[in-house]
Amino acid sequence: MLFESDVISSVCDFLKNYDFEIVQQLNENQKGDDIIAINKNFKIYIEAKGETSSKKTSNRFGKEFNTSQKKVHVSQALYRAIKMKEENNSLSGIALPETNAHKSLIEPIKKTLNEIGIEVFWVDSYGTVRVENFSKIF
Repeated sequence: MLFESDVISSVCDFLKNYDFEIVQQLNENQKGDDIIAINKNFKIYIEAKGETSSKKTSNRFGKEFNTSQKKVHVSQALYRAIKMKEENNSLSGIALPETNAHKSLIEPIKKTLNEIGIEVFWVDSYGTVRVENFSKIF
């Protein structure tokens, strides 16, 4: 199962392949913008979520978040991404584990995400990244 830091690390590696410099890369214990990356043309802010808790003292450690928790996490990530886009007039997105549950939360709102330009970075269990690329830069 992917921790938030696994998702962040995979997306940062992906962005580097597109000539982005990683300006900020946080882990799940830090507050702020999870990923900030720039290249010669773009700046992007990304909010990431994991599949399970990384805190060994948590009841959810090593256990997949339930459906309600995933919905809250996706909602929080989307709010943060929209806020970052608004505040910084830049690209923004969310990074999520590529699970059926997460995909089922995004599928009904893909059209709106496209309209407002929020990228969705999917990270599979091997760390491979796939992008719902509404900006068409990846």
